[in-house]
Parts: sequence; structure tokens; C-alpha cells
Amino acid sequence: MMSQALPKEVISIYNKALMLSNRGDFDQALGEYRRALTMYPDFIQAYNNIGEIYSRMGKSELAISHYRKALEISKNNRVLLNLGVEFYNRRDFSAALQYFLESLSLDADFLEGNFYTAMAYFNLKDLHRAEHHFRKVITIEKKHEKASYLLAYIYYEWKQYDKALAVLENIRAVAADLVFFNKYLGFCCYHLGRYDEAVSYLTTALESNPNYAKYKKYLKGLTYEKKVKELGDIDAKIREMEERLIGNGAPIQEYTRLSMLYIFKGEYRKAEELLLRVKH
Repeated sequence: MMSQALPKEVISIYNKALMLSNRGDFDQALGEYRRALTMYPDFIQAYNNIGEIYSRMGKSELAISHYRKALEISKNNRVLLNLGVEFYNRRDFSAALQYFLESLSLDADFLEGNFYTAMAYFNLKDLHRAEHHFRKVITIEKKHEKASYLLAYIYYEWKQYDKALAVLENIRAVAADLVFFNKYLGFCCYHLGRYDEAVSYLTTALESNPNYAKYKKYLKGLTYEKKVKELGDIDAKIREMEERLIGNGAPIQEYTRLSMLYIFKGEYRKAEELLLRVKH
């Protein structure tokens, strides 16, 4: 985006402003960018960076006005994206979308432009167009985690669970939240009738939760006699709760209690299978 044939002094001022901005000294950075603009009025990057500073300061109107000044000099996909993001953050998705689409008209492979276009369509409930642009994002960056999750969500909503699984597999190595990731895989497998895999993924999800793992370890360390002492007649309690849950109308807490009773008895498969019946 850097303007061509900039005077060396202007470049020096710009670099100083950038350093000040990066360390959070916004007022001084703004002063340096304005000084650069005095020397070189067509400095698009300076206008854009001033807009970004105002955006970070929560001064959206000032950010918008500086992005528009940059666009008066020349159309630029990064500036168009930033302008669209201001409207996106106001939840004016239709207005934001126009700027995102315009950024893509300048560069169809613009990663951020495709991502925000997809997000705008997603929020406007136009899932088919959102799908197109999320797919474009992961074509450009295969392991884009957020785009992959949202694309998987769309396929899940459409009951295309095999497609959701394929998308999720692409981010297995980078998935940060293993509990969420494995639950997602588990429920996709469940709907595809791959029950053993579903139980395996859901078990992994549960055991990835530090609190669950700690509790399960504690339970495994108890003798059956100690478990009985803590809970009383486990078998009687299980029968009572199973009868109560036959109608499937009980609150989720009841299913959770029953699953934990199964765990007390060491019947972990029953506990996991029961959890598959509960939709959060």
C-alpha cells in the first residue's frame, strides 16, 4: 500500500509514527502521521493508519472519515476492508458487505476480504454465499481455524455431516479448544451412524476437560465399597433414575447425574452413550 516515490524524510516520519503506534503512544503517532501528510498529502498509508488508530481508540466516525480520505486518493483493498469493518462492528452488515465486496473486486484472493465477506453473509443468514467465501478462505489458507469452524457449522446445519467432518479434519493439528473440537467430531459421527467413533471423540472431549479428568481419576481410585459408602445403594439409584428418564423429558442435570452414577460403577461406555442423547 505504500505510495510510490516517497521522500526519504516522509518515510522516516512514517516509520517513527508506526513505532509509536505499536507501543500504544497514539497521540504522538497521530502527530507524526499528520506531519507526514503535510509533506506528502497523497500518502494513503498515513490516512489508513490514522483511521486504524482512531478505530482502536473507539472513535469510529474519525476512523471512517480518514479511510474515506484515503479512498479519495485511490481505491485500495486494505482501506476498503477497514472501512467495512467499522460498519461490521456496528452490526450494519449490509453496509459492511458492500465495502468487503469492493475490496474483492480489486483482489479476488484477498484473504481478509473473503473472510469478512463470508462473515457478513453469515450474519445476514445468507449461508450459501457465506459458504462460498469461507471455502475461498480455506483454499487460500487451509488451516484457517475460524473459517473452518463456521464452514463446518453451515454443513452441520444443512445436515451434511460428512462435509463438516472433512473440514474439521483440516484443522485437527491447530485446533486450540480440544473439548469443543472433539465434541464437534463426535456429534458429526453420531449423526452419520458411526457410533463407536462418536463415543471415542466424545470421551476424548470429556477427558480433555481438566475438571472432568481430575474427577474421573478420583473415582477410579476409590474402591467399590467406598463408592457405596459415599452414594449408598448405587444400583437402586440407577434403576430409579433410569425409570424416571424413560420419557426423555427430564432436565439435563438428571442425565448428568445418571452418567456420573455409571462412572461410579465403572460403566464408562454407558455414561458416554447417555451423553449422546443430550443436546446442549
